[in-house]
Amino acid sequence: MKLTLNHTLAMISLILSLASSAVAAWGYCSEPSAPSCATRYGPFDDTYDFDRCKSQKRSYQSDVESFLSCIRSDTERAIQEYNDAVESFNRRARG
Repeated sequence: MKLTLNHTLAMISLILSLASSAVAAWGYCSEPSAPSCATRYGPFDDTYDFDRCKSQKRSYQSDVESFLSCIRSDTERAIQEYNDAVESFNRRARG
């Protein structure tokens, strides 16, 4: 089959549309980085340094909890999609 320019453009459009739908359907789970102050050696310089790092650690904890929640959601969604595909296959197999 010979592809014309119109066919090629239509296929590219379809691929881009599917790709953007896939990105929208799946959340992007961004893994947070630990605050650098938590991994430094030696004691804190002063109370302000300690309090600032403690605040960054709390923020990091919240970010990690959000990240884990995102991963759980994506995992549950993937399992559901798999189960739906298996059910659909089994319905077709039964006729």
